[in-house]
Amino acid sequence: MPSLTKVLLAATASCALFGILPAQAATDCSALRGCAAKFCHIENDIAAAQAQNNSRREAGLRKALAEAKANCTDSRLQSQRESDVREKQTKVAERQQELKEARAKGKQDKIDKAQRKLDEAQAEYDAALADLNR
Repeated sequence: MPSLTKVLLAATASCALFGILPAQAATDCSALRGCAAKFCHIENDIAAAQAQNNSRREAGLRKALAEAKANCTDSRLQSQRESDVREKQTKVAERQQELKEARAKGKQDKIDKAQRKLDEAQAEYDAALADLNR
């Protein structure tokens, strides 16, 4: 009987290592909105940290979840996300102006750099917009 226990324990450890256990499966948070979605994503991250046996990350995420549950309100979260979108939108406008100035100077390396910065700012803006609707 002890050898069966060892085999089962080894199999369980192997499955956990590769994240195959149903308890380690990520929950689909797409139907949730606001704070509930935020909690769900943190809980998924906790499960992933457990599957990777990363106790430091798990502890940090548990602390983050406790703080989120204590302080999160849907209206406050929405307000923060709207503020983030406005901030990212301002950054895109600044990067567009920088690109315009670089084109006026005509140096291709400066134009390429300004274009990369604009692309990054646009990606951040798009991500902030996606978060706004989560």
